[in-house]
Amino acid sequence: MQRFVPVPSDLQPWLMAGVVVDAPADLAQSHFPAMVSSMLVVRLAGQVLQPAAAAALFAGARGLVNTLRPLAELVGPPWAEVDHRVRAAADDATRLAVLCQFVRQLVAPPSPCEARRQQALALLQAASADATGVDSGHQHMGLSQRQFERRFVALWGMAPKQFQVIARLNHTLGHALAAPGNPVVNLAADHGYYDQSHMGRDVRRLAGHPLQALVQGTRSRVTAHWPLQIGAQTLQDQPAPPVDSARRR
Repeated sequence: MQRFVPVPSDLQPWLMAGVVVDAPADLAQSHFPAMVSSMLVVRLAGQVLQPAAAAALFAGARGLVNTLRPLAELVGPPWAEVDHRVRAAADDATRLAVLCQFVRQLVAPPSPCEARRQQALALLQAASADATGVDSGHQHMGLSQRQFERRFVALWGMAPKQFQVIARLNHTLGHALAAPGNPVVNLAADHGYYDQSHMGRDVRRLAGHPLQALVQGTRSRVTAHWPLQIGAQTLQDQPAPPVDSARRR
């Protein structure tokens, strides 16, 4: 249903993958919370952004989950020229090249995007340290807990714990899709849930469907869960999010 394209080396801090989606253009988006990474999809050729890149590039998309937003709305008037070039492109490779050049232009100095990306990464690292209980990440940044949470919300659009809950769900579903025969109880334990029931409640609350329904829903070639399929595949090789030490058994 989709094929992945290697990302140019200079854009690897910003992009996880290029992707071509082989599906009808009017196919609905999955009712699934936003992956920790976001996607730019134009005429079903697109890019999967690194988590910090989405926060740095598009302030208007911070904190959004399970939603499609027009790039013209996020980027503003400059998107019109990019959209014209995408529509004029003869093939998927050219469309992806146009999108890569678009990202290069967004992040080129004196753009503040790189500084925002570094800040987003620092906040994530501090949140990870706080979650594991090994270190006090926010104190290393010279911030009180309240100041840290305010900065995190300002940049990511959600509280650190909410981000970690969604990140854990992303990785749980990614591993469930990669190994559908893996016992559910093992899946829950491997991702830091109290038990199978705890994981099931999180999946239903955030994804709107039972785990097995989501897994089965991605088996057909053309499915409304294509964002989940793409996101799960790109996350398979990424490190799992930290688990709040207070929530481990």
